[in-house]
Amino acid sequence: MPANPFSGDRATLYLVAIIAGITLVVFWQLMVALIFAASIAVVAMPLHERIGKKTGYGVSAVLITALVFVIFVAVIAFAIWLLLQNQDYLESLVSSIISWVAPSESNSWLSALHLNQTEIAGMLGNRNVLMNQWVESLLRQIPGFGFQLLVFFLSFSIFLYKGKEAYHSLYAMLPPELVQPVERLSMTATDTLYAIYVVQLTIVIVTGILAIPFFYFLGFGHVLFFSTLAGLLKIVPVLGPSILMAFLGVYALSISDYSALLLLIIIGYPVVCAFPDLYIRPILMGRRTCIHPVIMWIGFFGGLYTMGLVGFVLGPLLLALLITGYHILKNEPGPCVLPIPGSNEQ
Repeated sequence: MPANPFSGDRATLYLVAIIAGITLVVFWQLMVALIFAASIAVVAMPLHERIGKKTGYGVSAVLITALVFVIFVAVIAFAIWLLLQNQDYLESLVSSIISWVAPSESNSWLSALHLNQTEIAGMLGNRNVLMNQWVESLLRQIPGFGFQLLVFFLSFSIFLYKGKEAYHSLYAMLPPELVQPVERLSMTATDTLYAIYVVQLTIVIVTGILAIPFFYFLGFGHVLFFSTLAGLLKIVPVLGPSILMAFLGVYALSISDYSALLLLIIIGYPVVCAFPDLYIRPILMGRRTCIHPVIMWIGFFGGLYTMGLVGFVLGPLLLALLITGYHILKNEPGPCVLPIPGSNEQ
């Protein structure tokens, strides 16, 4: 093998690069599914290695893909079941809001905001029509969403089964001077992806736990329902439980429960919604990746702002790789390559 496999045939290298670029453009709409599939496959790779040694790597890839599929379906089914079990209660909250916005002289809040009560009441009064339109729109998106899911699970299985082999094949083609930098960047990427998904699961659980005492003191009842819903909504970063708090805030106004409204504003949003994202997430991510929490915060929310949902993964990952690259250029070990406190290393 030559010292630099790329130097033998640059024309072929350029041709492959052009084909890769065209492929990226053509399949751009599937990039979200492919990125999530690849990133989750990286996190699942240690489990795949452990199971693969006993059952074979093909069987292991199928089993883990089936497990991820079952978990996905279970979460969706549980969320639907939770909403159906509390459907009557949710409808009563909506009815209270509709009655509140109906034209009357008592709606000083709406008048102060210069909102047309008649138009608002008409919109909410036609909620069945609006719901039907929303359902129709959702049904039209099901084929596309279903195809994205199919691509995700197929890609996830392939990444598990052939990902390590493809990585080692590309790794073997690297020039000698790039072997160590690529190895460090790969370790950083693995640690960052692991942290992203493990921390996200932790945040979901922490949000549900923090929500229990809050909804108990809020006094609306259905404490476990609201707490579980807040945790599930946290799967959608940033906006998830905030939507629930906004909805309950409008309901509190509709029944003139201003103490509950103040609790939602002063405690509910800061503690249940903002605290896990703004404080706990960056700290946990920083501990795993040894990168300052502020940089992790910028990675998460900057990524979400600039790239949408896929920025939840790519934002912190790109910043972590950038910082690791900076340490490589300075010939430094990096923030994580330090003796463990309490060890005998000097």
